[in-house]
Amino acid sequence: EIAFFGGSFTGIDRELFLGLCALGKKYVDEGGVDGLRCSTRPDYIDAEVLDILKAHGFHTVELGVQSIDDAVLLACRRGHTAEDTRSACALVRESGLSLVCQMMIGLPSSSAESEMKTARFIAESGAVAVRVYPTVVFPKTELLSMCCREEYTPLSVEEATERTANVLEVFDECGIKVIRV
Repeated sequence: EIAFFGGSFTGIDRELFLGLCALGKKYVDEGGVDGLRCSTRPDYIDAEVLDILKAHGFHTVELGVQSIDDAVLLACRRGHTAEDTRSACALVRESGLSLVCQMMIGLPSSSAESEMKTARFIAESGAVAVRVYPTVVFPKTELLSMCCREEYTPLSVEEATERTANVLEVFDECGIKVIRV
């Protein structure tokens, strides 16, 4: 596969997006790769985008679900709602493309309960796989500023491990493949 990751692929400049899709399709058509995949935000998915992806040989869309809790999404300034996520997951599933969800542990305003709610949503959404990421605070970021203002406290390694293990149990019980932690 060729994977377009590291940002919201379907939200980049339209000409660049279409050009990269065409380049990827060339490799699919030549038999060099079996298919394409991309990661993107829930609010950058609609029927038109999915039609473009399918026409260019994409098999998988990875959605940055992060959380299904609106309070968490607001605290993180994600710019979309849980309803946007629900809609995007349904659209991907209905399009026939494989859905992979990416969630995060330890986001601002999250709790073990909200993370379990997100894991259960992912399991019920039709996702074939999931990636689980603990929140990491990097230098020169808004998250670090929030820590300095005591608006956010990162999880300890032990807390992050326990909360990750809890969501992994949900995925294991539901047969959802975990492709990265």
